[in-house]
Amino acid sequence: MATTVVIASAAKQSRRSHARLWIAASACGLLAMTGAYSPAQADPIEDFYKSKTLNMIIGLGEGGGYDLSARLVAQHLGDFIPAKPVIVPRNMPGAGSIAAAEYVYNLAPKDGTTLALFQPTFVLEKITDKARKFEPEKFGWVGRVDQSVLVGLVYKASKAQTIDEIKQTETVLSANAAAGTSATIPWALNRLIGTKFKVILGFPSSAAMGLALERGEADGIGSTSWDYLQTKQDWFDEKKIKILYTISTRRYHEIPDVPSVLELTTVEKDRNVLKLMASTSDIGRAFLTTPGVPPERLEALRKSFDAMTKAESFKADATKRRLGVDPMGGAELQAMMIDVASQPDAVIEAMKAAILPPGKE
Repeated sequence: MATTVVIASAAKQSRRSHARLWIAASACGLLAMTGAYSPAQADPIEDFYKSKTLNMIIGLGEGGGYDLSARLVAQHLGDFIPAKPVIVPRNMPGAGSIAAAEYVYNLAPKDGTTLALFQPTFVLEKITDKARKFEPEKFGWVGRVDQSVLVGLVYKASKAQTIDEIKQTETVLSANAAAGTSATIPWALNRLIGTKFKVILGFPSSAAMGLALERGEADGIGSTSWDYLQTKQDWFDEKKIKILYTISTRRYHEIPDVPSVLELTTVEKDRNVLKLMASTSDIGRAFLTTPGVPPERLEALRKSFDAMTKAESFKADATKRRLGVDPMGGAELQAMMIDVASQPDAVIEAMKAAILPPGKE
């Protein structure tokens, strides 16, 4: 008899437990339908990038330093974006990245599925030619993987080994084209601080400009990349070169004793001209997206980019590929673009005059 009572009591308790569970489940279902409850809150960024393929537009040809950096980022960045989308690099060379910039600005989807890397001089191209169909400060700047370190130098055979000596002695420089910094920087320095650089155009690459020094065809180079110099270790080991300046707004940490071009003058107007020209080095290998990307998506891309540049796996791969990593955040790049775009017309006109070839004034 006692056993029967116990069994009946247990059955009654079981029915009550099932009733409680049914009521709780029903309540959860009702809350979920009304949006007041969700077992796992959805991530709108992850939902958007799920199953997406991102395009990385590279405004230069294959095989150069910028292309290699872009492909490094394309390989790693997807691992840090929610949902881990695939990123496909696509080269779009032409007109100093102008064609790519106009495509990304005007035609690419404005939803955060397009990333891009351009030659940084595209910013100055817009400043000097208002007809260009893009506004640099209106792109969504994501982050910089490395600055573009450019330096001017003379070879050991040059009679003049310092800026002061070059103000007294004509110094021949090898350069590529009239629009490149290997020509425009020396021409600007001639006009602004009185140097006597003579620029010889027509050398197709840094390697060709360097060979001109070794053959005695030139005394120096007005602008060449730090990356290129890393392939010429004998120049450092045997003290074959003297670096005169860095084309940037600040000194480069690898050569802290070398002044930036801004330090070559104390005249504020001239410093502003050189600052405008040197800003391209600070932009460096910077990645951006289209205008009009929703703010939360742009912020997610920036955070993902920052996380990538701090990851040991990324830095190790960059070292293996002999690529530099000197990051800058997207917000700081955006502020720099606004500063460059807001330069007074007087400074812009002074820069345009400073970089003209001799005799074109």
